[in-house]
Amino acid sequence: MTEEKLEFTRPLLVLGNLGLLAWVLLAFFGIFFYNQIYGWLYLLAEVAIIYLILRRLGCSSCYKCKSCTSGFGRLAGAFFGKGYVKKESVGNRFGIIAFVYFLLLPLPASVLFFSLSEAFSFLKVLVLVCLLAVAVYSLTTWYNRSTVNQ
Repeated sequence: MTEEKLEFTRPLLVLGNLGLLAWVLLAFFGIFFYNQIYGWLYLLAEVAIIYLILRRLGCSSCYKCKSCTSGFGRLAGAFFGKGYVKKESVGNRFGIIAFVYFLLLPLPASVLFFSLSEAFSFLKVLVLVCLLAVAVYSLTTWYNRSTVNQ
């Protein structure tokens, strides 16, 4: 049983990773506006989880892709593409991706909303709107993928 080799287009690879980086930074600012120390700790944890752990889980063998992207193609595909996740041990990877979604959307959005209730700022509102927009776009790529496969 052979798995079809994945091919990541350059726009998905570049724009997907830039989008993921922007999402991480927006989430960082959501926490940072509440507490600066928590914001920096959150950024370090998020970068480690996404770019070290999740990237390594997504790409441990290069022979499954047409061209080596060192896991960055799978990151872009998982969050902004067709949901490229390895077929073996999928539940494990989907659980980590769901955990990362929780860290990127509900956690910083709720902290930012709480921060807004303490002190209103148009910059906080802008970060919250951008955070929600990126998350909605990412989630719609998963929705489109799941409806097409059925």
